Parts: sequence; structure tokens; C-alpha cells
Amino acid sequence: MKKLLLFCVFFHYAFLVTAQTGEGRINADIGAGYAVPTEGFGVKPGVTFVAEPHYFLSNNFSIGIRFEGALLGYQAQYNDELFSFFGSSCATGEYHFGNGRFRPFLGAGGGLYTRHYIFEDNNYDDDQLYVSGYGTLKLGFFGRAGFEAGHIRIAATYNTIAANFSYAAFTVA
Repeated sequence: MKKLLLFCVFFHYAFLVTAQTGEGRINADIGAGYAVPTEGFGVKPGVTFVAEPHYFLSNNFSIGIRFEGALLGYQAQYNDELFSFFGSSCATGEYHFGNGRFRPFLGAGGGLYTRHYIFEDNNYDDDQLYVSGYGTLKLGFFGRAGFEAGHIRIAATYNTIAANFSYAAFTVA
């Protein structure tokens, strides 16, 4: 009788165990991709790099922090700027559809963006060929769509920065 009772208790707990859910899981994605400016005079396409840790609040919803850098070419009208670097630190939220190995998702986020620029040094008194400048912090937002297939994550992101500049980024992580 004791063995039967013990078997019923263990059998009951087998249905309560949730070891296969994604809740409480932490992912860290590191990726690279292609950045295409959609606004701004003289801005050329470039590359982007992203690092993003996520924490899954449930099996389908995650929050995280995204650190992204986009290196874009630049051809100014009156000065010799060579390229611009846009860096961002943003809070993110994503909703994942489905529970299988192929999971599409939609996400959004917002945070701080900054612009660094490098141009030729016209002052020949020093030994520097290039000079770097630092722009101000701007508030920006982004929307994202993509999918995860196993351990591969492909996303398309549209970034809008308050200084009338935006760019699309296509990344693989």
C-alpha cells in the first residue's frame, strides 16, 4: 500500500514539473550586419555590431538591453568627414510567437543614441591624419521584426533618432 501511495505522489508531481519552459532563461546575442541610412544628406551604407542580453519573463516575452554600434560612410558637402559612428544603449522588449525551434518575433525599444565622427585633419602642425569628434546624446526609438531558428537569430531593425536621422539595420546573431 505504501508503494502504491508513493507511486501516485510521484506520478502527480510529474505533471506539475515545468522544466522545458523558457521562463527565467537568459540569452546573450552577439551579432553583426548591414546598416542602411534612410535619412540624412551624404550618408552612405555601412556595418553594424550588436550585443544584447535578454531575460525571458515568460516563454514568449523577453526584456533586455541592446548595445549597438553602426559605422556609416559619410560624404559631406563642405568638409572632409569620412564616416560617422552611431552608438546606442536601449531597453528592449520582444514578443516571440510559437514555442518550436522556429520562432518569429516582434519587438521595440528606446534609449540613448550618440554620434561620433572622424574627418581629415587639415592642420598639418601635428602628426595626426584624422580628427575625431563627439556629438550630443539624443533620444531614439526602434522597432524590430525577425525570427530565431535554433541558435541563429535574424532581425530587421528600424532606428529613429531625434536629430532627423534614421537607419535600418539587418543583423545575424
